[in-house]
Amino acid sequence: MKKTLLALGGLGLVLTAVYFSWYGYLFNGIYATYLQGRTTSDPFDASLFEVEPVRAASSPVAWAVALDQKWAPSEPTAALLTSSQTGALLVFESDTLRHEAYFNDFTDSSRVNSFSMAKSIVTMLVQLAVQEGKIPSWEAKAKTYIPGLHGPGAERLTLRDLSAMHADLDWTENYYDPFGQTAKLYYGDDQMDLILESEVGDSAGLRYEYQSAATTLLSVCLEKAVGESLPAYASRKLWVPLGAESDASWHVDGQGEALAFCCFNSTARDYARLGHLLVHDGRWNGQPLLDSAWVSLATAPKTASFYGQSFWLGESADPTGQAPARRYVALRGHLGQWIIAFPETGRVVVRLGRTEGERPKGSWEPVPFRALADEYAWK
Repeated sequence: MKKTLLALGGLGLVLTAVYFSWYGYLFNGIYATYLQGRTTSDPFDASLFEVEPVRAASSPVAWAVALDQKWAPSEPTAALLTSSQTGALLVFESDTLRHEAYFNDFTDSSRVNSFSMAKSIVTMLVQLAVQEGKIPSWEAKAKTYIPGLHGPGAERLTLRDLSAMHADLDWTENYYDPFGQTAKLYYGDDQMDLILESEVGDSAGLRYEYQSAATTLLSVCLEKAVGESLPAYASRKLWVPLGAESDASWHVDGQGEALAFCCFNSTARDYARLGHLLVHDGRWNGQPLLDSAWVSLATAPKTASFYGQSFWLGESADPTGQAPARRYVALRGHLGQWIIAFPETGRVVVRLGRTEGERPKGSWEPVPFRALADEYAWK
């Protein structure tokens, strides 16, 4: 008995030491994953976090609906969607919902975690702050808003660099390492305390490297400039003007700071509004919301051919070989949360799910994503 008590006491001391160490976030991570029967985050994990609401419009704008079986995916694409645990697939043509299907406990009222699609939302919000004069330009220096930034590239780091993933932070992006920085960013209590441990390298502004911490810094700059929390500003400047039908929410950390790099929660139908902004050059219902010149610039490649300012870029070849390829712009999140916009045709596809499916080595495009892009670029 004495040995058992000593062992339990020793274990208690170890757990206490871990709790108050750099790895204290592991308790939250274990609760939100392994104790829920999972090994990673989940599209419905908002119930395990503190959230701040993103209020919808008091007079929402419903989609026109004219469902037609011809807009359903082909059998090969449908098989890929099934095998990758797709939860929702919506297809819009000419601002009209033409196909809508839900699977695996997803419904039309499910508020699903955007994961990294939120990075594109933050970039849109910063542009709105630029348009109303709260931020002088995308070339504004991040250090103006976050004096604690340090390292050889800190003085020249701009908001555009943060948006385009040119921050060169001392940061390793890994969604499956429970002991890594990304896990602590997600499950920890203080994002900024973690991020400010990292230096800004001397390649800031010069090369692409995908880093979630860059979006967190961008959102803090935005909040400092507008004097509002990210969810409050998102409601006032984006969600209400878009006529969203349902309140959204944003996960927040222990300091009340939104997890801007991920964790915007919304329905599939409301997510589609973001895609429609892209196919209409920033207009909603014919009225300008985002500056069209900026939309064009933000959806053009920077130093990486597949990435703009927090938007993923690609094109689909004409299957007949007779017409030029059609480009697409995508918002993309962990586990296969996708909004794919086709500017040439005005089509928008929303896919939500629990896995992204197989991804060829060296490619950012999972096989089901590629199938959707190719099919609906030309359907």
